[in-house]
Amino acid sequence: MRLTPSSRGLLSMVCLCSLSVATPAQAALRRGESPVPDFTAGGEKDDKHDWNLGPTGARGWMWGYKLQTSKARQILVTEVAAGSPADGKLQVGDVILGVSEESFAHDPRMELGTAIGEAEAGSGELSLIRWREGETSTVVLPIGKKGAYSENSPFDCEKSQQILAEGCAHIAKRLEADFAEFRSPLSKGPDRFRTYSSDDIMNAVDAMALLASGKPEYATLVTRYAHAFAPVNLEIALHSHSRMASWGWGYINLFLCEYFLATGDEAVLPAIELYTTNIAKGQSFIGSWGHAMAWPDKNAGKLHGVLSGYGALNSAGLICHLSLVLGKECGVKTDEVDDAIAKANKFIGFYANKGSIPYGDHLPNWDRHDDNGKNSMAAVLFDLQDQSERVRFFSKMTVASYGERERGHTGNYFSLLWGPLGARRAGSEATAAFMKPQRWFYDLNRSWDGSFPYQGGANSGKGEHSYAGWDSTGAFMLTYALPLKRLYITGRGTSPANQLAGSEVDSVITDGADFTVWDEGLAPYRKKTAEVLLQDLQSWSPAVRFRAAQALAEKEGSEVHLPNLIAMLNAENLTARYGACQGLAAFEERAQSAVEPLQALLWSEDTWLRIQAVSALSNIGEASKSAIPALLRLAIVEDESDPLEITQRYLALGLFDSKKILGNVGLLANSVENVDRDLLFQAVQKILTNPDGRTRETVASVYRNLSYEELKPLLPAILKAIKEPSPSGVMFASGIRINGIELLAKYRIEEGMALCLDILEIDKWGKRKRLDQCLSVLATYGGAAKPLLPRLRQLEKDLQVHPEATGLTPQREYLHQLIKDIETAEEEVELRSMKE
Repeated sequence: MRLTPSSRGLLSMVCLCSLSVATPAQAALRRGESPVPDFTAGGEKDDKHDWNLGPTGARGWMWGYKLQTSKARQILVTEVAAGSPADGKLQVGDVILGVSEESFAHDPRMELGTAIGEAEAGSGELSLIRWREGETSTVVLPIGKKGAYSENSPFDCEKSQQILAEGCAHIAKRLEADFAEFRSPLSKGPDRFRTYSSDDIMNAVDAMALLASGKPEYATLVTRYAHAFAPVNLEIALHSHSRMASWGWGYINLFLCEYFLATGDEAVLPAIELYTTNIAKGQSFIGSWGHAMAWPDKNAGKLHGVLSGYGALNSAGLICHLSLVLGKECGVKTDEVDDAIAKANKFIGFYANKGSIPYGDHLPNWDRHDDNGKNSMAAVLFDLQDQSERVRFFSKMTVASYGERERGHTGNYFSLLWGPLGARRAGSEATAAFMKPQRWFYDLNRSWDGSFPYQGGANSGKGEHSYAGWDSTGAFMLTYALPLKRLYITGRGTSPANQLAGSEVDSVITDGADFTVWDEGLAPYRKKTAEVLLQDLQSWSPAVRFRAAQALAEKEGSEVHLPNLIAMLNAENLTARYGACQGLAAFEERAQSAVEPLQALLWSEDTWLRIQAVSALSNIGEASKSAIPALLRLAIVEDESDPLEITQRYLALGLFDSKKILGNVGLLANSVENVDRDLLFQAVQKILTNPDGRTRETVASVYRNLSYEELKPLLPAILKAIKEPSPSGVMFASGIRINGIELLAKYRIEEGMALCLDILEIDKWGKRKRLDQCLSVLATYGGAAKPLLPRLRQLEKDLQVHPEATGLTPQREYLHQLIKDIETAEEEVELRSMKE
């Protein structure tokens, strides 16, 4: 078993770097992988999306698997635009077999994208090998000259400026045409006010791109959109009727702030104040935002409560956060806004030097350099606040992520939008180095009319291809506008103190080299010597340390290096100490000689070092059980420097987790035999009050491993954890509550019956699963649940008129039968009370 971070299994991305792979005939199929079709022999494509084929005017389908196309050797033409370079040269059903008289050899996307760049730098003609109805021939497409990218592209680059001009012309044409249809979306609630439309993001980004270009011919159009987003009668409400407002409010406010700071147009200031103030008020108590806000009407009228939906969502939250910083720059200076920025800084800043910012309020992703653009957003965010240490970390992570940019949950629009903007914080040399390996990708994305249609990831579909049909031109144009530095997000006011140069740039680029999703970037590390891997374990990059740890542990006879890792635990360099913990964790039970020195780190002043030691001890397993008393004591400690009790999260996982979130089951997940009961109970009681839902859920293993008599002292804490949901980690908040009612039902505790209904929350996320679980638990009480029949009948009525009644049909049918079963039950069920 290998150590895996908590986020293992989330989306990965396509490699943006050249690599050699086996041919389709040689390589074995992976799980879920489809055979590579041969279109010249009657092969058929699947239902996954096709690709824009650069400025040819054609689109084509090629084989893909988990965001890579490196086994494909053919492109099936699926569309040809009239009047485009491909018109009359290609037609639907043609098969492209290669470029420049060479058959595709390693990846058609990369090879075609590279050939486009070469053609534009040369004659302006793109030569393709075309197969049509059994005949193979060469066709030449006149895609036009643009010159070559400069070495420092997009800086000092004529081609980049041509692309910017053409892209902005396309955006202006689209925005002009769409303006007549522009409407401020209104809620469907009793009060009609501004909510959110997915077009808000695209329009706000496109308008910012025109603004970033500095072209005077677009000024009037940009102003029209700014005023449309900020009408004099604008009303927004901090109410759940506003639905997924974080996305719309964040991007609209970001645009309006950039617009005001660039133009000084005071007409938009009232809207900026309205958005900024409401975004600040809608922040959760831990400093996060989700798809939606922490609506007061869902929190007993209180501000800064629990987020609606399934909790924190950092991709939206970071934009809300960024818009607050710029809103303050626009003059919205209130205690509410200042406090919100400070809380958000603390929440997001926690991830600096630890790993990539995760989906929500989860553990850092230490196996990757970015995750859907969130590190890139953070680099911009902290640069605008002159927080150099955080800027340097997140901008370096961004630069090293050049091979991971197509990764992104639900799609990669935001990853591609924010990546170059985050890299810019590391300076123009670092940005150019970040962009160079991706030039083929950008040329393949660019259409013949100057637009950049959304591409998505290879083999992505359904929920992971959510932005199909989006026009991504604005997202790409912000990259080409970086040299102009007209907006804060494109570099205005960037601190030169954080810029990388020379060997430091080369080193960061090396840190991200040769990443592929199929091996999670491990292939190049497996080729390194143990001595080099030990050096990599001292890297600034959590992803480099993670990959080095895995590769070192895999090497035959690598146990001889355990003394080196143990010695590194006391290194002066803090990142080396982190790396040593990661390395020892990867060795698992073979690292048992490290248990004692790892225990010594549990009381380190550095929170992250404590956490890394906990993770290592958990992965070592059985031999670490001597550390259990120390781990339990640490779980009880109140730490003012860790108000969100992040350390306790890892301690809970290391001690009690049965889901292998840290890579192994917790040391006490299967048994609490011979464990000091006083320490154990204190730790369980403390963990049941942790603000994070997943953390609380870990102690369910204790429920299973103790008898009823042993559990009695814990029942008050268990009952409280059922009644009071965790305010953070909302996605997992139901877990320990369900575990609690299951425990009460197991021992026929009377108080558990009503709780089965009390925690249903049929208007909140996860309602279907909760209904299934809670009603199933209640059913075990049989006829003893007859006093609850009036509530069950009312629940049946409520579900009949529920907005999602159709989707809840299975639950409604089960409830109807449950009511009948309880009504007719004759068997006596003996109950006990917690009061006994």
